[in-house]
Amino acid sequence: MRDTGGKVLYASTLVEVGKVLRQQAEADKAHQAYLEALSLQEELGNKSDAAETRLALAELDCDSGKGTEAEQLSRAALEVFRADAYAEDEIFAQSMLSRALLQQGKLDEARAAIAEAVRLSEKSQDVTVRVPVILDHAYVMAAGKNLGGAETTAQEGLTRARNLGLFRLQLEASLALGQIQMTGPNPAAGRARLQALEKSARAKGFELIARKAAKGNGMRP
Repeated sequence: MRDTGGKVLYASTLVEVGKVLRQQAEADKAHQAYLEALSLQEELGNKSDAAETRLALAELDCDSGKGTEAEQLSRAALEVFRADAYAEDEIFAQSMLSRALLQQGKLDEARAAIAEAVRLSEKSQDVTVRVPVILDHAYVMAAGKNLGGAETTAQEGLTRARNLGLFRLQLEASLALGQIQMTGPNPAAGRARLQALEKSARAKGFELIARKAAKGNGMRP
């Protein structure tokens, strides 16, 4: 690991390992992997890679209810992406920021953040970027009591993910839809969706999603 190229590759591998560990609900191990990667990236001066790792840490913080920390990490990453004109990463950072703000009950700020993410995502051809924005938008709408719009938006995300065979995003979209339905006029449909999702997610190794589904109507933010 003495050469720069080796360190870059190792840091990248650590981030990917962290993402897998997060999905397996191994939050502490994922956190350690991300921090080790971030340390290497900062040592090498790789600002954009470090910013991406900060976003991964922000997502982990959101999982555990640390909205304030997630907001700080998201804003730090956003600054880098804006300065270097990394459009796709800026979209994800804006969307993550909306999630962190919503978790703190800052609804107006969350609306502004997700509106910017939606605006930017309309220029993107990458569905793996667009679907998460759609889902975060649905959560913000639900928090604002627009449950009909939230359900329609979450269903749109699910349809897009399903049409392209993106399994993990299908699970996340189904989670969003089920959670939103649980807060609306037909909670039975949401409960049935979440119960089925818990089984399918756990069977495929997505323990984090399974646990979130098991919590029933506990909205993500």
